[in-house]
Amino acid sequence: MKIGFVIPSRLKSSRLKRKNLIYLNDQSALEWAIDRAKLVAGIDEVVVATTALESDSEVSRICIKKGIRYCQSDPEDVILRLRDTARYFDFDYVVNITPDNTLFSMYLVDLIIKEIKEDRTIDFLKFKDALLGTGVYALKREAIETVCEFKTVTNTEIWGVLFNEKYFNVKAMEVPEFLKRTYRLTLDTENDYKLMSIIYRDLHICQNHIPELFEVIEYLDANPQIASINSDVIQSSNSTELIETVNRLFREHEQEFYAIRKKYYMGGQ
Repeated sequence: MKIGFVIPSRLKSSRLKRKNLIYLNDQSALEWAIDRAKLVAGIDEVVVATTALESDSEVSRICIKKGIRYCQSDPEDVILRLRDTARYFDFDYVVNITPDNTLFSMYLVDLIIKEIKEDRTIDFLKFKDALLGTGVYALKREAIETVCEFKTVTNTEIWGVLFNEKYFNVKAMEVPEFLKRTYRLTLDTENDYKLMSIIYRDLHICQNHIPELFEVIEYLDANPQIASINSDVIQSSNSTELIETVNRLFREHEQEFYAIRKKYYMGGQ
């Protein structure tokens, strides 16, 4: 089984412009995400899923600088980008996180890798209530292929709803108690950036010192005034309209779905 750590990256963000290139200490968020992913054991390769748009050319240059490969694919549809990347590198599973989340838990990635190696029937593996910006996901290639052929939704920045639990083997793992908090560790607003900059500064995060998540949590526990800097930010989520659109698609085209699924799963399931 070949497992790829895929980092989707393009420079289209609206609330925090070009956030993948924002510097935290001495390098960009994308570079930090790459460096962190490289520390995870059990991954066959770390790659970036980007586009061929001129506006995203800096992403490709960073990949070359970091010595990792990348796939240029659909400029709008994230799940198509994941599919094309899985195809290009022949990954059986894709472990996924965005560069917004430079402090993702390497420990949680280890748990995900162990789980999919033990149970290859899992289509979509995630964590329940992971601290925002620290969770990771794993997607089976056959599930990605099935969704991409079946779906009619083209804007898939938030794609989890496409993996309907009635039709896919979706598993949500419990986050260990020592990693459970309500802090916000992602890059989406100026206050997010302010908090992350302070964390990187105070914990002296550098390429020779990339701390695990529990160290960041200990720091925030000890500094509640810093932890609260971005506590009033409201996170985007799936709209009711999008969820209903996807659910209706499955209800009204169930037989078509199963026919498509059979193409990608050995003998159907």
